[in-house]
Amino acid sequence: MKHPVKRFPVRGPLLSLVIVLAGSFVQPLVADTGILQVRVTGPDQELTPFRAWVTQNGKQHFHPTEPPTTTPYPKDKSFSCDGWFKMPLAAGPATLHIEKGKEWLPKDVTVEIFPDNITKRSFSLQQWIDLEAIHYYSTDLHIHFGHDNLRILEQLGTADDLDVIPSFSYWLRGTEPEWLSDWPDWNDQQRSDPRQRVTVSRNNIEIERIASRAKPGGAIGASFLFNLGSPLSVEHFNPYFPSDTDLCLLARAKSPQVVIDTDKPSWAETVVGAILGAYDTVQICHNHYHRRQTIPGGWGMIDSLSADEAPLNQENELFHRTNKHYYSFLNCGIRLAVSGGSAIGVMPVPAGYNRVYAHVPPPFSLPKFWNAIRQGNSFATSGPVLSFDVGSQQPGSHIHYNSTQQDGLPVTMGVQSIEQLESLEVIHNGRIIRQISLSKLSPNPSLHYEHTFRHYPSRSGWYACRSLFESPPGHLRQAHSSPIYISVDKKPTAFKADAAYMAAWIDRLVAIANEPGRFTNNENHRETLNTYNRARDAYVAISELASKIWGD
Repeated sequence: MKHPVKRFPVRGPLLSLVIVLAGSFVQPLVADTGILQVRVTGPDQELTPFRAWVTQNGKQHFHPTEPPTTTPYPKDKSFSCDGWFKMPLAAGPATLHIEKGKEWLPKDVTVEIFPDNITKRSFSLQQWIDLEAIHYYSTDLHIHFGHDNLRILEQLGTADDLDVIPSFSYWLRGTEPEWLSDWPDWNDQQRSDPRQRVTVSRNNIEIERIASRAKPGGAIGASFLFNLGSPLSVEHFNPYFPSDTDLCLLARAKSPQVVIDTDKPSWAETVVGAILGAYDTVQICHNHYHRRQTIPGGWGMIDSLSADEAPLNQENELFHRTNKHYYSFLNCGIRLAVSGGSAIGVMPVPAGYNRVYAHVPPPFSLPKFWNAIRQGNSFATSGPVLSFDVGSQQPGSHIHYNSTQQDGLPVTMGVQSIEQLESLEVIHNGRIIRQISLSKLSPNPSLHYEHTFRHYPSRSGWYACRSLFESPPGHLRQAHSSPIYISVDKKPTAFKADAAYMAAWIDRLVAIANEPGRFTNNENHRETLNTYNRARDAYVAISELASKIWGD
């Protein structure tokens, strides 16, 4: 049965901006001060939640006085609200910014504030693309903000346009006096807003053991555990023990339905968990990508392991390393879907700045959503929207191919965006096999590009699609699909160079583990080395398989 390429429908015609000006005098304010009152509606003319800020005289304002349900987020200097707000401002011109996630056109509008007066403005937001119409649902897999407030979590979902809000109930660092064994007191672990269709869950935890001064490879890293049946609890723990892999495998044994995400592929122990089955997904669009900057690598991430790798503090090196490590895992035959997260609550970005969309056939349910995330029926993005298929198969699928076939495989890649893009690319086994420059194609207000070609695979592996852009200028960002896997002549995926790279990575971890004082006792040391060595043995076996099967 053939599956057509997903076509992402554009909303049309775009609704025009509606501005209503009204002024009325109220009680005297501070001299030369007025009030800005803003009301925002969607296509149905009903109030719609949104995120905003106001810039005036070089300062970004984000503390409305009304209504009390507005939620300022100081790290991003923005606020979310349920459709309207009032804010006192100095008299004179001001610039209002309004946004609502990735599928709605943002607005920047100049308004004039008059002394002792309420300046009223009404806006109708325009949805430039509707992914829910073709059953794609979004989430941000790194949310720390509002974890103890259901109202705030639901507001994040509606204001930042996310369908699923999986908040962390626990954020564990290995230094706690105890790891709690009960969820916080909520009547339900999952709640939905029937009107807005936002699903909120709290049966999720982050285990993060990093340090700003850690030497390269010296910190464990971070893992996200979603959809747990019960909290993860261990009797003995510290910043280095148990390994992330052992904790994740314990969680999987207790909660088979769990979805486990590694925060970044470059954390020190990701190499261990990836080969031993600890992870389902990996954050390709992660929390080091911000509106105004990119945070370079560090905090104990693995450093350069080959001559072609620049230092992690070099501009965009973390971006390149993130993709390189991910592709190397895939080249070792490890199946990992993509994911995205922003770390609102920690980083200066709103919920969903980095996100993942999963295709969920109707009717939507949370178990089906998590299964789609796990299976990789998805793409991660910091902006653009991707469509991709190989041989009429979508991301997450597996193709069986006979090398004697004469017609090859049709590959169709597509992108839609309100961002200016650099390129659209197809990656096969870690190498670009088709690259289309999009630098001369300008969004007006959006752009749409699609391209089809044929490919003749000679080796088992995978395909993925990505679109690159810069935001802010000089800082690389992307949209990236999960892989489509392919078996050529029923042979396994194995690349010797990638497996050897991973074995060298583990050798670095073993050397660090053997440093005096790393572990509190010999048993912890021995258990960790056993886990590391199991992973190393698996990579060595892949290297040998690549030589035997593919002649590497």
